[in-house]
Amino acid sequence: MTLRWEPDGEALGSVALVHGVMALAETWWRIGPAMAARGWRVVAVDLPGHGGDGHRDGALDLDALVDGVAARLDGPVDVLVGHSLGAIVALGLLARDPGAARALVLEEPPGPRAIDLRALATVIVHDAAAVRSDRAPLVAREREANPRWDPGDVERSVRGIEEADSEAIVAALNGPLRWDLAALLAGVDVDVATLVLAAPDAAGRFPLDEGSALRGADREAVCAAVGPGRFLELEGGHCLHRDALG
Repeated sequence: MTLRWEPDGEALGSVALVHGVMALAETWWRIGPAMAARGWRVVAVDLPGHGGDGHRDGALDLDALVDGVAARLDGPVDVLVGHSLGAIVALGLLARDPGAARALVLEEPPGPRAIDLRALATVIVHDAAAVRSDRAPLVAREREANPRWDPGDVERSVRGIEEADSEAIVAALNGPLRWDLAALLAGVDVDVATLVLAAPDAAGRFPLDEGSALRGADREAVCAAVGPGRFLELEGGHCLHRDALG
């Protein structure tokens, strides 16, 4: 699925929004209209294996995810925004096509030292089975775990789990989907203004505990790569675009 929001008058520029794992383009249901109200032309796309592109053949490696996003965009944009896995895909798109965006916003890009991909795959297997059996307990869990979220965010979070091709995503997390965050950041053209948004650092490994997916040495490397004033810590958890608006 591709969602679009248009400003009332002449656009200041274009923005593309890319969601994270097991989410939907609709995760931006408040961000998109808010940016359009401020004069931006906004598009939000589903990652391959998610939402409107829920079933596909072939491995969901980073190249496949970048291919899917590139096919849904109408050419270069002024600002490319990615959350979590979407941030990694945004970086992958710019590595392939340095002119794909003039500016880049990375919300909670996951670092390889902090994120346990196999644990994440296990969580996805559990949640996918739970939502098929009875979605009500999962809705209640999401509501309790995320008190800052709007009820619409809770509903869209659960619907993202329902509509994702969980088998393909689990296979990717257990297999070919890997990335080097530092190398991807180093590959961004110096003329592309880059801003990183992160939740506070915490001990442990994501997603086995709460908080940021960007921690420790990964966090330090990202701070150094983007430079002073380009790393912004916000109060909240991994889904800052939901927490900060709650």
